[in-house]
Amino acid sequence: MMAMFAFTVAALFKTTYLPVPGSPGQRLALHCIAPERPTHKSVLFIHGASFPTRLAAGYEFSPGDSWMGFMARQGFLACGLDFLGFGESSRPPAMLGAADAAAPVTRAAEAADEIALAVDYLQKQPGMKTIHLVAHSWGTIPATAFAASHPGALKSLTLFGPIVPGRPDDDAGSEHPAWFALTAQERLEQLRFKKVLPAGKQLLDPAVEKRWAAQFEASVPHVTGDKPGVLRIPEGPNVDISAVGTGAYPYDPKALKLPLFVVYGNYDVVVNDSGAKAFLARFSASPLKWQLRLDDGTHVMHLEKIRRSLYASVNAFISATELAP
Repeated sequence: MMAMFAFTVAALFKTTYLPVPGSPGQRLALHCIAPERPTHKSVLFIHGASFPTRLAAGYEFSPGDSWMGFMARQGFLACGLDFLGFGESSRPPAMLGAADAAAPVTRAAEAADEIALAVDYLQKQPGMKTIHLVAHSWGTIPATAFAASHPGALKSLTLFGPIVPGRPDDDAGSEHPAWFALTAQERLEQLRFKKVLPAGKQLLDPAVEKRWAAQFEASVPHVTGDKPGVLRIPEGPNVDISAVGTGAYPYDPKALKLPLFVVYGNYDVVVNDSGAKAFLARFSASPLKWQLRLDDGTHVMHLEKIRRSLYASVNAFISATELAP
């Protein structure tokens, strides 16, 4: 039996549930914050491999203080999609069974189709003119796959901490389960990046240290029989990360014909200056390309003290693309 725990949703957040075609009973959670006045432009945030929108771009450091809230104050309809298996979206049946009884849950191709459902919903909002996609980490893979295969659907694409070629493929040839087990405290410890940062350097925002782990645990269903605190996380993203680390992407970079921004921190363990430059060079048809490294940031800058610099840089890029024809 699975027990589901939901966030206490702030009044600013409105969650819409989108049915998934071909998957009876499955639905996607799309969280949105509306601007004070409609401007007919929107930003869709795409989360990474292990935690959902309300723990990422929608994380509230204090009431109303989130990346999504910031973009709403800039005049955008700010939305964040939870992929199947994450946050307030449905858990596929494979998440209920033994980990080794099914294929990895939530692969990039499936996630790209889910992004398509969210974009279609936004396009149907009254007067909507432009949609900007902002993706993090593993989420940059399905986000780029969607953008490359849907010309004209988006105004711009921002890739925050993208997975770039050249990373060691530790999982090459190994079999992947449907899901993997993790505790919230283990994930919080990973977010501290102690093995990367200089001794004594702490970058996480204090609100993350205080509340993030408890909120992460509350966002994941508990399956009867699992040990207390064990969270079931879809394994599909790890399969994709392993594949693209060797350069095997599920899209043709030359097919992307919209403005592209790659942003990352100087302590990012996934992408650095040379990796970002080589990665961007693959997108030869993009009419505008920005590359930015922010100092004192890791792979999770959106949860760190530098987060407002990340917000402002992405907003600057999006604003520049809004001015373009």
